[in-house]
Amino acid sequence: METATGRQIAHHVLRALILIGIAMYIVYLHRTDHLDLYIAPRMTPYVKLAACGLYIVGAVQFYMAFQLWNGKPEDCGCSPLPASASKLRSYLVYALFIFPLAVCFMTADTTIGSAMAAKKGMNLNAFSALRSKGIVSNVTVDTPVNPPAPAITDAPEASVDSGNPTDREFGSGAPVAQEQPANPLERMFPHDEYTEAYARYGMKIYDDSVITVTEKDYMETLSTLALFLNNFVGKKLTIEGFVYREDGMKDDQFVIGRFAIQCCTADAMPYGVLVTSPDAKAYKDDTWLKITGTIDKTPYNGQDTIELHAEEIRKIKAAEDPYVYPDYDFGM
Repeated sequence: METATGRQIAHHVLRALILIGIAMYIVYLHRTDHLDLYIAPRMTPYVKLAACGLYIVGAVQFYMAFQLWNGKPEDCGCSPLPASASKLRSYLVYALFIFPLAVCFMTADTTIGSAMAAKKGMNLNAFSALRSKGIVSNVTVDTPVNPPAPAITDAPEASVDSGNPTDREFGSGAPVAQEQPANPLERMFPHDEYTEAYARYGMKIYDDSVITVTEKDYMETLSTLALFLNNFVGKKLTIEGFVYREDGMKDDQFVIGRFAIQCCTADAMPYGVLVTSPDAKAYKDDTWLKITGTIDKTPYNGQDTIELHAEEIRKIKAAEDPYVYPDYDFGM
């Protein structure tokens, strides 16, 4: 067998092994229910479909290697594999795929926690974080508690130009009242087109005796609380997550947080709430807790931040799915 043909066979076999190995790892993650540790659930069907494609392409590579082994030249309408000037260089390229794949099979699957949060930085103002990533508009909503009613201004006809010729011609010069919301609760949640969904959700949870941060609306609830924080000061909140601390925190402080994923763990970002408790030292990093307390507002790192004065803290098991995801039905 010619040397060039033997090298082509080796290329095909190595490529097939890499492709099928990746597909097998995806199947392994699916069978062990660990696939969600790496990707968002909405991406699962696409990843499974990709695994099927990898099996097919891997099989084609094996078939091409078999054809060359039997002395039949490649007849696929494509140019032959280019010969590399260095065998070592060629196989080093394959090693870049084989080594990580071997590590994946040999190491245990695990979740990301406080160590990764320290590297990425915990987001204690969920709405500002979403705004900085371009998920919501760069708008600022001023939400004073019990804002005053809109004023009624007396303005003569000549000073009021509505842009409507009929109004200018037949206007009576009577006082012009600014449009007021239908009820006082709506006045507490001013909004624009970008924050309307958060305002409606804020009005929905405002009268809850205890506001519960659920997995389904984790990011949306924290964003609403951050956006309309003044309205929720003094209200009760229940939240679950892992313990995280960063340099500069007081002895009676820690963060309770979760990682939010848009697509996969590569884009995971930690979101949480600053907790104050005299027993804070009793809870180590990465301990999962369920906390109920009273919402307050405090400056932290130059920004007004939600502060939860813990009243009840209970250790819990880590969530079966430790991550939270955007609610794409939010505001619908």
